Amino acid sequence: MSTEFELLIPGERTPHTQGAAQAAFAEIDRLESLFSRFDPRSDIGRINRLRPGESLPVGIEVIECLDLAIRLQEETFGTFDVDFRSGHQGGEGSASAGRPGAREDLMPVELIQTSAGFKVTVIRSVDLDLGGIGKGYALDQVRDILEDWDIEDALLHAGTSTALAWGDPGSGQGGPEGWPVGVAGPWAGPGTPARAFLKDRALSGSGTEVKGEHVLDPRTGRPAAGHGAAWASHPSAAVADALSTSFMVLETAQIADICSRNPELWALVINERKKCTIFNSGTVVTETAR
Repeated sequence: MSTEFELLIPGERTPHTQGAAQAAFAEIDRLESLFSRFDPRSDIGRINRLRPGESLPVGIEVIECLDLAIRLQEETFGTFDVDFRSGHQGGEGSASAGRPGAREDLMPVELIQTSAGFKVTVIRSVDLDLGGIGKGYALDQVRDILEDWDIEDALLHAGTSTALAWGDPGSGQGGPEGWPVGVAGPWAGPGTPARAFLKDRALSGSGTEVKGEHVLDPRTGRPAAGHGAAWASHPSAAVADALSTSFMVLETAQIADICSRNPELWALVINERKKCTIFNSGTVVTETAR
């Protein structure tokens, strides 16, 4: 996943919290060994070497992440695509036509459950890259582990671009509930939130201020032209991770359409003139800069 993960647990360090943290980072390392396209031994690395028609047994984590990625590709008019590196482009009637695509048009692989487990069959040559969803998926899995350790308050983040929080570090101290997480940054303008308070949900952001025009429109192969920066908040970190990338590409009206069909989703997009638009504003408590 090529990023740094950090875990914050409020309170004193104890053997219990240290054990929980060790279990969390062990899970991240395990998922990295499955998802990394740079490791030829990983499930994704081996899938990328398959020829059309060939199959490979994989773990349920790969199945879940790929299935979610394909569903989000349908939802986002083809602007989120974990197979964009292969250079395949949809034709008439697919996601590239400007509407949600049909699943059969989008799937480069077939996800199969057998009596012996799970396998992936390649429909066409692929170059899968889970960089836009894998770190969010990892945060979701780590949360499950930490809850098994009875960690009631925590903030996880992956490279500061995707964060997942639950509980409230300031319980009983007044003010908004949840973990304060910065948004907008150098893109902030009049009326733009400076912080969002996360409780039982994730926030993910994408923009051009650090890496330049690194987000590509998978339908054209050219840099995203929709927005200069975008944030998405959702109970699932994997969903937020993927949508913040997609919202860089989509037109504002298309984002409004997606948010209208997903009331649990919060989004903030900023254009090159620093004009911000917020969708489902009541879903997340925010604070503007003073």
